[in-house]
Amino acid sequence: MSKRNQISAGIVVILTAITVYYLVQELKGKGKQLEEALRVLDWRWLAAGLVMMVVSILLEAMATRALMNAKDQEHIHWTTLIKVPLMNLLGSGLTPFASGGQPAQLFALAKAKIETGRALSTILMKFLVYQIVVVLFFIVAYGAADNFIYQYVDHTFAEFIPFAIFIHAIVIVGILLVMFWPAFTLKLVHLTARLIGHFTSPKHYQKIVDSIEVKINNFHFESRRVIKNKRALLESTFWTILQLVVFYMIPYFVIRAFGYPEVNPWLIVTMNIMIVMVISLFPVPGGVGGAELSFKLLFTPFVSNPATLILVILLWRLITYYFGIFAGIIAYILPTKQYD
Repeated sequence: MSKRNQISAGIVVILTAITVYYLVQELKGKGKQLEEALRVLDWRWLAAGLVMMVVSILLEAMATRALMNAKDQEHIHWTTLIKVPLMNLLGSGLTPFASGGQPAQLFALAKAKIETGRALSTILMKFLVYQIVVVLFFIVAYGAADNFIYQYVDHTFAEFIPFAIFIHAIVIVGILLVMFWPAFTLKLVHLTARLIGHFTSPKHYQKIVDSIEVKINNFHFESRRVIKNKRALLESTFWTILQLVVFYMIPYFVIRAFGYPEVNPWLIVTMNIMIVMVISLFPVPGGVGGAELSFKLLFTPFVSNPATLILVILLWRLITYYFGIFAGIIAYILPTKQYD
């Protein structure tokens, strides 16, 4: 593990400890409520929630495979395909703004001896599909539940929503520029490179610029190939939609585990969509702290027992975040099967 990743992991541990301490403090004086929550706990619903997380990972692997060319699809091992989303969870979970997800996936494909340009195109195209689907989900969910949000949810949280959609839109525009307007993108690269070129040697500066130019051109070429393959895009979009629906449903299973049969699954999915959008704004690895606070603000109307809500938050994060990090570490350690 690199020094940067070690620092990120340390930050995650510290923030997790602070968050858990805060949540545990919230349980003080709620012994009777805690006893009531544990008495009705049904572990089968929690197990179902964990299964949903595993299914989400498998569906993401399918979305990755759909964007590969025929040769890569034929020769890549399924163990490597599953490794890609696991590395994504690890990289995203240990870096601010989830910026390490794409490099981690690229690392997994490169270890399988897939050519870098094709691997980068696959990863970025999958990221573009994911971003578009996330934004579409958000628009639909927000339009359907805006009255509920502003009536029952803290207004402070609601104010972050437009900013979150703006950030995601900027990311989508950036990827589209690289895909369809590489000449303009290269001009931006040269302009930015000149600004930072004063802080490095001319030789190192040129090496960086040449490397970026090659990657942009390769990505543009591969992206055009993928775009021409409408079936690949539709298939990847289909798997991504299923992946997100399954992932968004996890809080529903966790809440049901504590005896809330009347909870509305559609509203639960809607609130989770909001959380996924907003925590991307927190400049800390995995949105630790911000995710838990957002969950508390959004899901208080659904869980009447305060002690139960704390347990739901802890178990939700254990399934959707920490499980992914631990599984990603195992995937990183295990050897990668290369082409047949």
